[in-house]
Amino acid sequence: MIKDINLEIVDDFIKENSDENNEFIIDDDKKAEWALRKIAGEREEAQRYINVCKSMILEYEEKIRKEEEKLIKKTSFLEAKLQQYFQSVKYKSTKTQKTYKLPSGVLRLKYQQPEFKRDEDKLVNWLKENKLLDFIKVKETPNWVELKKNIKISGNRAVSEDGQIIEGVEVVEKPPVFEIET
Repeated sequence: MIKDINLEIVDDFIKENSDENNEFIIDDDKKAEWALRKIAGEREEAQRYINVCKSMILEYEEKIRKEEEKLIKKTSFLEAKLQQYFQSVKYKSTKTQKTYKLPSGVLRLKYQQPEFKRDEDKLVNWLKENKLLDFIKVKETPNWVELKKNIKISGNRAVSEDGQIIEGVEVVEKPPVFEIET
């Protein structure tokens, strides 16, 4: 109801301030001020809606977390008992796992790969000391910050100070951005 009244007021304002082609025109400070207030109101309403949605997301995430905790509490005892049972049966062994099939599922013990905690700097130094350079990656990248200081723009090309076209750089002009602060 209130939204319908607001839309009617907006429609009336636009009709009163339109030209002969029925196009709304902002041609004075009063109309510009009205437009700014309208934009601020729309942003405020959108932010309210977004905040409600974010609040609901937080609530649902909390419900999910609680349900996951409940599931763990309800199943961990039985999972532990199945693991004990698994140790007592004749399971099938492969290189990567042990399995025992049942009609409703499979009990599986997987062998995991070890985790390697690496100190990259120490490792690189060790590889250099032992002349194992094949195991060191070297990645060359342009020093863009310094290069950019020495670039001139010619159309959509980047040109060095001595006039050479710099390959691998395309200049993409961007139009100015109009912003409205409310």
